[in-house]
Amino acid sequence: MKEKYLTKHNIQKGLVLLLYVVFNGVLLWRHEMWRDEINVWLMGRDLSIAELFREIKYQGHPCLWYLLIMPFVRLGFPCRIMGIISLTAMTFAAGLYLHKAPFNFWIKSISLFSPIFTYYYAEIARGYCLVALLIVVLACFHPKRNDRPFVYGILLGLLVQADTIALPIAGMLSLMWLGENTAESIKEKKFRWLLTAAKGLWIPLLSLGLWILQFYQVSDSPVFEIRRVGIGQLIRECTDFSLWILERLTGIPKGTGIWIYAITGFLVLAVSFQKKRFWPILVMLGTLAFQCLFSRLVYELNIWHFISLCFVYIWMLWILGEEKEDFSIKAIKTGKWSACGLQLVLLLLSVFMFGRWNYPNEASSLSNALWGSYSDGVYAARFLQENLSTEEVIVTANVPYTSTIWGFAKEYRAYFAGSGELASYADWSKKQSQDISFSQLMEWVAVSFPEKESFVFIDSNESYVTGAQDYLSENALIYRTATPSARQEDYSIYRVWLKENE
Repeated sequence: MKEKYLTKHNIQKGLVLLLYVVFNGVLLWRHEMWRDEINVWLMGRDLSIAELFREIKYQGHPCLWYLLIMPFVRLGFPCRIMGIISLTAMTFAAGLYLHKAPFNFWIKSISLFSPIFTYYYAEIARGYCLVALLIVVLACFHPKRNDRPFVYGILLGLLVQADTIALPIAGMLSLMWLGENTAESIKEKKFRWLLTAAKGLWIPLLSLGLWILQFYQVSDSPVFEIRRVGIGQLIRECTDFSLWILERLTGIPKGTGIWIYAITGFLVLAVSFQKKRFWPILVMLGTLAFQCLFSRLVYELNIWHFISLCFVYIWMLWILGEEKEDFSIKAIKTGKWSACGLQLVLLLLSVFMFGRWNYPNEASSLSNALWGSYSDGVYAARFLQENLSTEEVIVTANVPYTSTIWGFAKEYRAYFAGSGELASYADWSKKQSQDISFSQLMEWVAVSFPEKESFVFIDSNESYVTGAQDYLSENALIYRTATPSARQEDYSIYRVWLKENE
């Protein structure tokens, strides 16, 4: 009977995972890649490994995703392979979650189709998928961390390099491991447990050193902001940010969001006092505090960063949960109501996040993902390939906004109008934000390419070329984005004849 139940349960899990892959496969097929995705591809194409490490501090993300993508670029794969890599990572995470997480099957299944697992990390090809996968793998591996400390240390080290938002997660997991094993060593009056942790902890520590080297001499200074606003004001603003994060994820207004925190906090305290498992809760709270502080002091984070908090919450539930514990009447009767309540919070979070995903004003909404336009880069690239020679002089008005085009039209090269340099990835430097008048641009083209009678000008929503409309007319227009895109990557392409050749 038990074997029959396990077989039926495995079939259910397999069907849910298959449905997950199909649903996200459709979303991936419909997804148009945009500049933040393509930028990694262009860096992998145009930079050596040494140059990549020098550039990373201006991008804000450590090296793991770049190093994973670079071989595919160099081997000649199309940039869309990034989406397949992202979906593959999330499929592994989803499969492990379904099979291993010690809570209710239906809650797990529903959460798979919320934005926690679907679309944002699975289709939009950025390094956050690695954060999700590593957190799930770390949860699976948690019971074996002292049996295989080297492997657990490698996982923590990789998490450090997955993304800056993963730093507090990796750091607090390392401290948790060290703290628990130190306590065991003191209890048994033996150094065995402490030495076991040391066998793995040197790896995330070394990885942290690499992270520091990558972001050494970054110009932002959070210390100045702390001194300016004061600790009291900073705490109030961070509290407000925590409510904003909840509102951004779920659509729950900040005024009512405090009750969600209160209920969750009560359940968390009940679990911690009942089981004396403070560390998993501290990891969750510390990760939330880091995102609030980072948003206030360095850079205001967005939905991709906030979703990582959901994975930390899942990790916390996973570690707090007992083997085979589920959301059931029996569990409530046996005194496990607090753990069941935390699973119910996950269910509500998943449902609310799915609803928020379908808001009309959500740029990355489900309807937009299926039927809208995310970026016009792929279609503008297709126009160039079908209608223009690779020998054309192409000038862009904005490097970041038009960089998406070069991921698809990789045989074409364009110059940035402001500097006259070849356009590639967005490096966010001052040289990529230089203004130039259209008359100056025409003079530069005439001097730099005296053999050319015309050039192609790509205008975008944000332009560093002033006075262009005084020179351009509808007759010069050869392409225009038909439908406004979610990421404002809309283009007008002109054929511009030089005055002396008119």
